[in-house]
Amino acid sequence: MAQQLRSRRFETRLDPATDDLITQAAKAAGESRSSFVVRAARQAAEKVISPPMTSQEALAQLLEGLDETELAACPLLRNLRR
Repeated sequence: MAQQLRSRRFETRLDPATDDLITQAAKAAGESRSSFVVRAARQAAEKVISPPMTSQEALAQLLEGLDETELAACPLLRNLRR
């Protein structure tokens, strides 16, 4: 996420297990806890408010994510990709 002027603050209370999980995840992602939480919350919010995907879009997304080995194992999917 590009550096932006930040003028608002968001605080929350966490149970110890959630706090530890966020700390571990942020460290694994190479981010600060704040950056990790803001990015994850923004992604979740955008997903919730985005228009629903059509079945054609969902199929296209599925096919894009498959590698050649997976396609070789399922002729139907291979034909759909064409």
